[in-house]
Amino acid sequence: MDYHQPVLLDEVISNLDIKPNSIIVDATLGNGGHTLAILQQGATVYGIDQDSNNLEISTKRIKESGLSAKFIPVLSNFNQLENIINTKINQKIDGLLVDLGLSRNQQISTNRGFSFNDDESLDMRINQNSNDPTAKDIINIGSAEELYQIFSKNSQEIHSQALISKIISERQKKPITTAKRLADIIRNFYLENKIRTKIDPSTKIFLALKIAVNQEFNNLKQILYQSLKVIKPNGTACFISFHSGEDRIIKQFIQTNTLDKNIFQISKPIHPSFKEIKKNPLSRSAILRSYKIV
Repeated sequence: MDYHQPVLLDEVISNLDIKPNSIIVDATLGNGGHTLAILQQGATVYGIDQDSNNLEISTKRIKESGLSAKFIPVLSNFNQLENIINTKINQKIDGLLVDLGLSRNQQISTNRGFSFNDDESLDMRINQNSNDPTAKDIINIGSAEELYQIFSKNSQEIHSQALISKIISERQKKPITTAKRLADIIRNFYLENKIRTKIDPSTKIFLALKIAVNQEFNNLKQILYQSLKVIKPNGTACFISFHSGEDRIIKQFIQTNTLDKNIFQISKPIHPSFKEIKKNPLSRSAILRSYKIV
């Protein structure tokens, strides 16, 4: 299987400062790339993921590597971090990793709604067993005001109002049920209005919908504040973000809690090297911020 490439791997391992007896939580297990490297340092890793498919892939991969003895998979949303640690670990941990990107299998899947080419689905729920509204629900039922709040807040889309009018017009003709149709509507809107963009114009809207569907900003705030309670003094938290809104939340948390002397930042924000971006173009927008608990 062509596994997802872990982003900023060497930098994460360096910042976590792993010891052979360390207990690390990888709160976004994905395909297990970061966790494998942490296990190779001798640590025990609790890997959390709310996507059961990711959990199955990573558990099998780690078992095949011969490192499963110190690996504990946990099917859950990472906003339950404090509860997971209190019930499964019963002690504070040495390190926490949160990588807010999608895994490769999620990105290319043709039935999850994340891919612009997905002609089967417009779901976008990370946890497909949840009863939360899907992207299809939001796009077809959401009011103009609700869509504006999602697009402007989550993606800073400057053409939100005009684009929303186009989407509402199209959904009145026929419900928008696939990611491919939504992407085509967005692209056609940009072409018709002769709006130039360096990236696929669907990118921002798809990201805004994913954030809304999975309540990602709220979940991020929860795990940031829970980190203060569950990590040992001098333990480390590493957060990798791919979106300016996510990075803003992490940055503000670090600034506030540094002033309150709860934490201290251990390095400046780290971006992927040119070499890494060339090898893995999906890493280009990644930012790593790390801090230690006082």
